[in-house]
Amino acid sequence: MGFILVPIFIFSCNSLTNQKPKLVVVMVVDQMRPDLLSRYDSLFTGGFRWLIDHSTWFTNTHHEHGYTATGPGHFVIGSGQYPGPNGMMGNGFYDPIIKKHVNCVEDPNATVVDNKGSARSYSRYTNTTLTHWIKSFNSESKIYSVAGKDRSAVLLGGQKPNLALYYNYNGAFVTSDYYTDENPKWLNDFNSTMNIPSYKDSLWNRSLDEQTYLKYSRPDYYVGEVDEYLNDPYSPTFPIGIEPGEEPKSFFMGRPWFERELLKLAEKVVLEENLGKDNHSDILYVGFSAMDWMIHDYGPYSQEIMDAMIKLDRYLMHFINTLSHEIGLENIQFVLTADHGGLPLPEWLKEQGVDAGRFDPEQTNEAKEWIEDEISEKYGKDLIVRDGYNYFLNDEMIKKEEANRDSIISIIKDYLVRIDGIRLVLTPDEVKNGDKNNPIYSRYMNMLHPTMSPDIIAIPEENWIYRHPYGTSHGSPYDYDTHVPLLFSHVNNARKDMPQKVETVDIAPTIAKLIGVSVPEDVDGSPISSMLNQ
Repeated sequence: MGFILVPIFIFSCNSLTNQKPKLVVVMVVDQMRPDLLSRYDSLFTGGFRWLIDHSTWFTNTHHEHGYTATGPGHFVIGSGQYPGPNGMMGNGFYDPIIKKHVNCVEDPNATVVDNKGSARSYSRYTNTTLTHWIKSFNSESKIYSVAGKDRSAVLLGGQKPNLALYYNYNGAFVTSDYYTDENPKWLNDFNSTMNIPSYKDSLWNRSLDEQTYLKYSRPDYYVGEVDEYLNDPYSPTFPIGIEPGEEPKSFFMGRPWFERELLKLAEKVVLEENLGKDNHSDILYVGFSAMDWMIHDYGPYSQEIMDAMIKLDRYLMHFINTLSHEIGLENIQFVLTADHGGLPLPEWLKEQGVDAGRFDPEQTNEAKEWIEDEISEKYGKDLIVRDGYNYFLNDEMIKKEEANRDSIISIIKDYLVRIDGIRLVLTPDEVKNGDKNNPIYSRYMNMLHPTMSPDIIAIPEENWIYRHPYGTSHGSPYDYDTHVPLLFSHVNNARKDMPQKVETVDIAPTIAKLIGVSVPEDVDGSPISSMLNQ
């Protein structure tokens, strides 16, 4: 396959406690369930193979917040804190303070540097993050964050990275002047040579023979998958390209080749910024965002996702070999995890005998209209603001109209629970007073904020998704969305599976301790003692 074999050295794991890593590489694969690693274990020959074989794998790791989306997940990994109390309510959400819908990392005071795109930063949040702790301890440490999605790069990087880079859907990786006033020359050079338009006629084909895919995944043609290529008639099968007439720059992040370009950018950062070359521990965050787009389209049991994992396995090996040559693997600590899991296609679950479903948009819209009509007729207009299936109450207008707040809540609840797929409709007080042994309540507790939380929160039934009519999604408080892999990999490790319960808020404090940095007392997570005491 053309890969350089990295020598495997097995030493006592105690060697990790005797030296700080010169570089920590934190890799977050968007929407990667743990079984995407375990199911294809025997097929991996590259980077995943190396990371697994040299890992301490915490097999019972969960995000302990109720809304499992990209923004909250990356926020937790970068900060060691639960999202809700810090105002991280989702990827995009209604802000009742400024009375508008916002992107979780938008920055109206920033501009994109030397390129097109949306300016993003960490400016909405005041909490500290791992990068803050490191920079406060040693300002010479270098911290870079690269990802496809803006929120992935920004939320991993926190307030004080040297640079956070994300894709602008227009053929370039960009940053904002929150981080720098001028792009480094190597970034402009990288963007100028990436040449995404050249992928216009490329076809995504299987890496292995078709029989292998049938052994490890479902048939290629499967109703429920999105068909984005030559879709008339409906035919969600290989090969997959970019539809004639579509702009390849905007679709590029939905193909496995994107992750290869992202890793090339990560290599560029390491080489140009001399990461891991001195005794000041550096951090490199890498957010694999294309996987999320692809899993949304095809589901985790598809041949497409099996192939995307095989390809990423190969891309990762090249990356690891580059780091081996430039820095030496004995000087690098790798961390592999995910921002959330995800639900298999409901159609596939039903085939397995599982009760699952999709929300009916017509039924949903009808319920929303009934809610608005009844409240308007009884009490007046502009008393509520809808954000998806959640609602905010305009208490100022409710008081002005002398409306009955409890009655308005009852109306909203009454209609929402009639929607097939809604399990519970709760107020923040009901979440706080709920059964703390029930993960629905305990995880939603970690999504609550004194002023930013919705006044009415709708929670879906298990194995139901809002996406319709094709594809799949995530975002629930159930284990299939909260359960993620967590691997700490080092060349001196032999694989060891650890079944203890671990939370993703523990990742940042553990990395801090590995490099000798103190963890603030207000952090929700704790260093994983079994990782530190090996």
